[in-house]
Amino acid sequence: MKFAILKNEFDDGHENWAHACKKRGIDFEIIDLTSNTWFEQLQAGTFRHCLACPPGRQRVFKELYDERAYVIERVSGCFLYPNYREISLHENKKYLSYWLKAKKLPHPHTHVFYNRQEALSFARQATLPLVGKLNIGASGKGVRVLRRREELLSYINSAFSTGIRGQWGPNIKMGSYTNRFMKLIREPTRVLKRLGAYRRDHGELQKGYVILQDYVEHSHEWRIVRIGKSYFGHQKTKCGDKASGTKGINYVLPPAHLLDFVAEICLANNFNSMAIDLFEDGKGGYLINELQCIFGHVQEYICEKNGTPGRLVRESCGWRFEEGLFNSNLSYDLRLENALALAEKRVT
Repeated sequence: MKFAILKNEFDDGHENWAHACKKRGIDFEIIDLTSNTWFEQLQAGTFRHCLACPPGRQRVFKELYDERAYVIERVSGCFLYPNYREISLHENKKYLSYWLKAKKLPHPHTHVFYNRQEALSFARQATLPLVGKLNIGASGKGVRVLRRREELLSYINSAFSTGIRGQWGPNIKMGSYTNRFMKLIREPTRVLKRLGAYRRDHGELQKGYVILQDYVEHSHEWRIVRIGKSYFGHQKTKCGDKASGTKGINYVLPPAHLLDFVAEICLANNFNSMAIDLFEDGKGGYLINELQCIFGHVQEYICEKNGTPGRLVRESCGWRFEEGLFNSNLSYDLRLENALALAEKRVT
């Protein structure tokens, strides 16, 4: 079995996929999905199995990746991991809000306005605070909590006139300054690449519509991850008004009913590689805030019990914690294991 690894415009997910394939002796070829000849390259290699790493920085490349992923899986009939549904929901907050509403899944009430007057009319009587969001942008960089009426009205007017930019540059909440300095010395070319990405991020402008979400009071946010049969979970701790992007982690095992809730969503919607971020609703339930099929983690593992790393596995008698390091290579090794199992099942 040979895989085509579908490179995006910037991030290094294709290198993680390549590393995972090399470790298992899997044949692969990297194809730049942003190239004009992407389809011809897939045909020339007679690829029927593809590994994806969807982007999450710029609208134009997000649209490109979604369109071409659709053609690869839904039109050409190729195996794609993560699959098209997972990719389409990744870093598309407008579409995610529509999808959650149509699926009748609990989530913070989200309002998407393409008409300035309709948005202003809503804003004049809405309960504050509200959260302004950019459609694309990870790590909480496009999130703004709007607590004052005049601030909200100004935010809406900006969205329909000059446009809205998210935060750009390095996430100062992630890592230490010492580690950043050492990385600058060890990997100068990577740093230059990052600076180029920050310049492109600064040029990204959201204009002509506005996304407003009800603010959910919270002390933390749950992150629950599924990769194949493996589940992981921890709390993302809050800094200021939000938990997204803080990189603060509280290694608390999620309760069984939360794991059951996420597992049923994943099974019902064919989510094989998915991180789901959720708020507690104060009534014993949960509100889905974010879905990401490809996600990073700065630590070597994303779940632990009493200081021991591991994963959670669902069995007939309930959830079992299994000790071990399952998130090597930013979890791409585990993803490849799952992709191989799914691809082989599809062939047979």
